[in-house]
Parts: sequence; C-alpha cells; structure tokens
Amino acid sequence: MKNFFKYIVLLSALNLNGQIISEKINSSSLNETRLVDIYLPENISENVIKTPLILVLEGNELFDLVVSNVKYLSKIGYMPPSIVLGIRQDKLNQVYKDCEVDKNRGFLSDFSQNFMKFIISEAIPLISKKYGDPFLKIIIGRNYSANFINHFIFSPNPIFSTFISITPEFNTSLIEPLKNSFENNKLSINYYVSNSINLKSSQKKSISLLTDFLKNIEDEKLNFIIDQFSSPDEFSAPAYSIPLALEKIFKIYQPISPSEYRSKLLSNDSPTHVYLTEKYLNIFQKLKIRKKVILNDIAAIFEAAKRKNDIESIFVLADICINQYPEKMIGHYFNGIGHELINENKKALKHYEKAYTYEPIDFITKELILSKIETLK
Repeated sequence: MKNFFKYIVLLSALNLNGQIISEKINSSSLNETRLVDIYLPENISENVIKTPLILVLEGNELFDLVVSNVKYLSKIGYMPPSIVLGIRQDKLNQVYKDCEVDKNRGFLSDFSQNFMKFIISEAIPLISKKYGDPFLKIIIGRNYSANFINHFIFSPNPIFSTFISITPEFNTSLIEPLKNSFENNKLSINYYVSNSINLKSSQKKSISLLTDFLKNIEDEKLNFIIDQFSSPDEFSAPAYSIPLALEKIFKIYQPISPSEYRSKLLSNDSPTHVYLTEKYLNIFQKLKIRKKVILNDIAAIFEAAKRKNDIESIFVLADICINQYPEKMIGHYFNGIGHELINENKKALKHYEKAYTYEPIDFITKELILSKIETLK
C-alpha cells in the first residue's frame, strides 16, 4: 500500500513553471485594441489537444490568482495542466460596459453582445490557432461578469462547458431562460457558483434563487456545485472560490486516494479493473479529456486485485501497462505475477525474464525481478 501512494508525492516533483505572455488583439468586434495575458504550461507542446483552456474575465485582477491555483493543482495531479487566458478589463467602468445587461429583461446590451463575439471569434481563436482547439473550455467571472457568463449557456451549442460564477450579481430574469437552456442542452455542463453571508442582501437573495433553481434540475448532464461562505465579501470571494471550484470540478480527474481505495476498491465485488475503466471513461465523458492511466491508479488497482485474489484484473493491468508504458517493466512484471498466482511458473518466469530487459519504476526494480527469476528457476 505505501508504495503506490508514493506516486501522489512524486507528482509534486514535476516542473510545471510554464510561461506567461501578453498579446494585443486588434478587435474588429469592439473596434478597439484589447490586451490579454496567456499562461502556457511547460508541457504544452507535448499535450496540445488535451490541454483545457480557462478564460478569465477581469483578468487584470483574477489572472494571477487563477494561474497560481492551476499551477499548484496540476502539479499535484488534481487537475490537468491548462492554458489560462486572462482578458484585462482595467479601464474605468470597463467591466460594466463589457457585461452590461438590461436590468428589467436581463438581455445583453449591443456592446456586451459584441464583447461576447470578441471572446468567441477573436480571443479563443488566438489560442486555438497557436496551440490547438481545447476539448474543455472553462470561463470564470465574478460579481457583474459572473452574471454575464450565463449568456453563453443560451447558445444551442455552448462554446464553454464549464462555468465558474463567483458571487454573481445575478439577474433573476435569467432563471427561466437558463431552465430552458439546461433542459434542451445535449452536452455535459459543469456549473459552479459561490455565495457568502457577507454580500449585500439583494445579491445574496438573487444567488439563492439561482441555486435553489439549479438544485431542482434533475439532469445527469448538469454537474451543479455550490459553495456557501461565511467569511469573504465580494472582494475576497475569488481567493476562496477559485481553488475550491477547480478542485471540485476536476474531482473525477484526481488520483485514487487512500479513502477511495478502502471504500470503493476493497468493498466492490466487481472485477477491480472495472473501477479503473469506468473512472477514466467518466473523465472523458464529463471533461472531454483523454487522460493517460497514471501509475498511482494502476498501483492502487494492483494492490486491491492482489488482496481480493482478482487474477483477471492483474492481467488486464498488464495489458494496460504494456500499451501505455511500453518502455517500462511494469506490464511484464504484472503478467509474471498473474501467472505465478495461478501456478503457471514457467510462463511467469518468461515474463519476469522479459521484464528484466525493460526500464524499472520505483519499487519494481531490477533486483526484485532477479529475485523472482532466481526463485522460479
């Protein structure tokens, strides 16, 4: 057990410093130049298509906060390395102008419609053309801009599938249109919203109406997450919301934990490898990310399979490792273990001898393989 949990610690040794660049966009939608900041994870060239995009409104204030959380959470394997695109809105009243809505009907103004067009047709393509079109696109807004991001959901095919709405200045006239959009939407949507008792009463009330509405939607395609805070106000809420939102949205992406191992792997009567298959299928269905099966999860499944005498799962793991880690000895080692457990020692010996010619990993060392070979000869 202690060996496979080392992999979570080993993930923290990854160097994911990345780089930050700033670019000007001469916008035809807005008839002006906009400045954006871009964070690129260090391995962007190795994982282009799979890299999510996080678009941050009010980037002049929130960009650094989002980047620091993305760096840390991806470093420990709690979310994938991600591109962060921050749109600066630092001119006087720029956020209100960009995100303006009719107070009675909740519709976007002409300029805010153009700002939405700028995001869709100019800001996102800036990333797509250089680094590939991300499968997963996330948008973050707070207060006034958090209300604005709801309007992306009204599209028949929303360009974003994940919304982080931090203490929104929510216009309640949007509730019915949102209801219709969620009911007719065919894609999986992650929707996070935060509230706090330290907000002004009208803001708290409108957020509560929104969250009460979302709680009553029975649709497995909608992953609704709410955080109700007691401490922050509208200014400090992002520092609370952003790390929690990212961690909760990417919960299914995270490595198998010790508690998950005990409560779900050891107590499950199904073949152990089924849990692994379903976990990674769920990651793809919910997040549109094809994640390589990590060694932490392989080792967890292996330990559980051994304890449950689940030989089938050990052979399945061997195939997975040979496919995804062809240069490592782990797959051939698992084949050797499987054959040894069913008393096919000659076959086990052949697999151990083959494993010896490949690269070791952590606790599966050349010495361990030699010991297995000597025991069976």
